[in-house]
Amino acid sequence: MTPADLHCRRGKRDWRGFRILGRGRLTAAAIAATVLLLCAASCATAPSDTETIEVLDYLVGAPETWPRFGPTNHHQHQNLEADRACWTKYTLGWSYECWRWDDDYVYHAVDHAIDGARRWEFYVFTDGRWMPRRLRKGETWTLDLADNRLTWYDAQCNPLPQRAAPYRVRVWHEGSVDAGGDLGRRDVIVLEYQPNPEFAEPGTAERFYFAKGAGWYRWTRGSADVQFNLFGGVARPPTPLCERDFRSF
Repeated sequence: MTPADLHCRRGKRDWRGFRILGRGRLTAAAIAATVLLLCAASCATAPSDTETIEVLDYLVGAPETWPRFGPTNHHQHQNLEADRACWTKYTLGWSYECWRWDDDYVYHAVDHAIDGARRWEFYVFTDGRWMPRRLRKGETWTLDLADNRLTWYDAQCNPLPQRAAPYRVRVWHEGSVDAGGDLGRRDVIVLEYQPNPEFAEPGTAERFYFAKGAGWYRWTRGSADVQFNLFGGVARPPTPLCERDFRSF
């Protein structure tokens, strides 16, 4: 994959009413039998809408809730396109990560926010499946990507040799949570990302927290806990992937 390559609706059922035509009164037994027949025909095969979550309702925050910052002065801003979201961090345009989606999955597209003295470096996954588009309440969705590989790009945007990067992701519905700050109590889902799960050290799993209507608002790993739940800050768009393209503006 080159830098140039990096760029459900749930159908609503129409439930029709049923009428029983005829003369005379329906007995209680007849009514009960009718209800049982209707449930046998429809209830068992049509789970209620509340059982299934559309993940984008949590992943994507309403525009009026961005940009945001948090108690540790971590600034973050959501930049939304038709099939992806990019979050700029620390008020720096070149520090961001992007996730994209199709009808089945949300994918990790690029991480361009490498901590330390690694400005303009980034990486991409060969697989990148990150979350399902739909999630059932009460269940934990899990996916192991044992064959995933990773490509680093240096600061000059040159790809480095590809290497193995297996990971495991889990997603679940956390329920009503106090997201703190200006977000208050929200319905929340959690994504857990564990790199190299077979040999992982304790405390290396990352967790991403998403509030319905507000999007990504918290990230944890081990003792690190970064929250961005206060309204305000810098609405910074992401730069191009390569510094040479940024400098040519």
